[in-house]
This record gives sequence, C-alpha cells and structure tokens, in this order.
Amino acid sequence: MRVKILITGGNGMLGADVVPILSEKFETVVPTSSELDVTNRENVIKTIRNGRFDWVIHLAALTDLDWCEDHVEETISVNALGTKNIVDACELAGCRIAYISTSGVFSGNKRTHYTEDDMPAPINIYALSKYLGELAVSAKNEGKWLILRVGWLFGGGEKDKKFVGKIFNLMKKADKIEAVANIWGSPNYSVDVGELIVKFIEYNAYGLFHVANSGEPASRFDMAVAIKEFLCANVEIQPVGAEKFPTKAKRPRMEAIKSIRLEELGIKPRHWKDALGDYIKRLMKL
Repeated sequence: MRVKILITGGNGMLGADVVPILSEKFETVVPTSSELDVTNRENVIKTIRNGRFDWVIHLAALTDLDWCEDHVEETISVNALGTKNIVDACELAGCRIAYISTSGVFSGNKRTHYTEDDMPAPINIYALSKYLGELAVSAKNEGKWLILRVGWLFGGGEKDKKFVGKIFNLMKKADKIEAVANIWGSPNYSVDVGELIVKFIEYNAYGLFHVANSGEPASRFDMAVAIKEFLCANVEIQPVGAEKFPTKAKRPRMEAIKSIRLEELGIKPRHWKDALGDYIKRLMKL
C-alpha cells in the first residue's frame, strides 16, 4: 500500500514489533528514536513537513513511572509538550497522527473494565503527561487523529525489560517467585497492537480506541501463573499484595480496558492468554 509513515520512538519495546509489521504492509516506514527530539519544535515541524508523510505514529515517550514522578518538568516536556509539537507539525503538513497513550490514565476506582466512555483521572505524573498529550491530539487536526490507549504491554523480544520478560528469565533459575495479585489490568501483545494499527490505517479510522487483548482483568500473579503453565516450569508462584513492592508513583488498582468502538468496527482482539502463549514460544526461540 502506497503510504508513507514516520514512527517516533521506533527503537523502543513497542517499536521493535510495530516497525517491522508496518514495514511489511506499507511502502515507506521511517522509524526515528533519539535523532528526533520531540521537544525541539522547529526540527519536528521541519522533519514532518519535509518528509511528506501520510501518517505519524507517535510512540516516543518517557515511560518509567517512578522516574517520571521525580522528574516532572522533563516528563511534561517530552510526553505532553512534545506531543503537541508533533500534533502541530501534522496539522501544518496535512498528515494524520496516531498517538499511543495508556490505560493508566484512569483512577483505578472502577471494579470492571474501563471503556472509551469513562473519564480519565490520572493519579501519577506519567499518566497525567500522557492524558495531556491526548488533549493536545484531540484538540486539533479534526478527523485526522487516532488516540490508542494500550494496556499492560508485553513483547519486543530481546528488548523486553518489562514484567513478562523479567518473569520468563526468573523462571529459568528461581524456585519461588512473588507476583502482585491485587492490581489488575489488560495484558496486551505489542504484535497485536501493530497489526491493529495496520487496520486503522487501511480503514482510515480516527478517534479514541482502547487497545488490549480480550479476557477478564488479570493481575501480575495471573500472568505469572500462565507463563509457568506455558513453560511447564517447576517454580512456586506466590501471590502478594502491591504493598510488598512499594513504588514512588501510585498505580491504579484497576486499569483493565476494553473497547466498545472496536466492536463497532467488527474487530475483536484475541484473548490475552492466547497472545501470551505465542509470545512465550517466541522468547523460547531467542
């Protein structure tokens, strides 16, 4: 398909899967990382204007929640103001933008999945910065934007430094693993996110969508148990409370999401256990 795409933050965990998926489907995919400083407004506008892109997939962000809590100004500068620079550049260039946000924008007080109709109420600096980014995207470029709130991401293979990658490696050597059982979210395979972005581009879709694998809300304990089953590992998984691992940034107790808008498009994501099983097989081959 003759589409030209710029991907910011293409060197990260999500980009490691999204970039090759989009590269297979579209004529020109240009990933950037540190070479495009999103806080440099003039350079952002110049890059996007001169590139004559049809789409900008905006993945670049500061994502370490505890680091963000200690570095408020830098977090807002990159995640919120940097996003506004991308949005303004897209508007000037006449191209579409897909902004990757987070399921963490909610308070966590709900007992069931959050949908696109629920109102965000961020409880940490990272989530606040991402929500401010959402507001910047939705305020301009009418009809040419996507906001994708993603759930608990896993994927990236060798670049996976998150929960699934850590637990996978721990199970090779540990006899016992503790995993938090009283915080819930929606596990989400980055490969499935990439394939969904392809569909959005092909459908010329726009608006706000929740993007996560389906299934009941899962805890980190639930995910660890599933990984153990896939590996047939001889390890004890012990459920613990989140207070066992105190963090500087508050985490929503519930941030599971589902999409009522994907259903309107006739799209139903696969169950998170099926996606996780595929990813574990992939990790075993590395």
